[in-house]
Amino acid sequence: MNKKITSYLNLACAQIKSKQRRLSTRAELMSHISAAVEDMKRAGIDEDSAVQAALERMGEPGEIGRQISSFNSPWQNLLTAACGVLLLTALFMWLGVFRGVYLFDLSALVFVVLLTLAFVLVGGISRLTKLSALARGRTAALYAGGIGMVIGIVQALGSIGDLSSFAVALSFCVTSVLYGLLASAVLTSVGHLCRPLESFEIRKILGWEDFEL
Repeated sequence: MNKKITSYLNLACAQIKSKQRRLSTRAELMSHISAAVEDMKRAGIDEDSAVQAALERMGEPGEIGRQISSFNSPWQNLLTAACGVLLLTALFMWLGVFRGVYLFDLSALVFVVLLTLAFVLVGGISRLTKLSALARGRTAALYAGGIGMVIGIVQALGSIGDLSSFAVALSFCVTSVLYGLLASAVLTSVGHLCRPLESFEIRKILGWEDFEL
């Protein structure tokens, strides 16, 4: 790959914390830069001049990175995750209250929901790259479910001999695992549905709808 293009992509994507989003943005930027360069080369412009012209038309990489990074703020991520987990919670509640399907422990449900949202917010505002995966929600839900499972197992082990307490602890454990997995699946689906919108917003930021040679 051309060194100028590599440097441009590194600068443009440096401020995007989410690894998945950073990679997808890099690929999309590369696609458009390559297309612009190829068009100019077919018009008889040498490669170095074509690369330079394409990068100049794209704009200053640091500013592009800031705008793309700000598109999904921590609060937007939190709102998206909240909508997903609350809709799933409503489904659980509807099954339990109106359908009599008592497959869950309400305290475990509340615990996993609140912990998932807390993880999403921490992942969004943290400067640690390893925590950025939590911002999208699906990983946060799995971690929250796993923590609930561990708590349930510890409670169950501590209540052996007391059948009632053991059953409550087991219910907490099962609910945490089930809800964590389902919430992760829901938030993964929400993320896939939002990808076209993100792509559109990135194009809009860069003015690609008017990008013509």
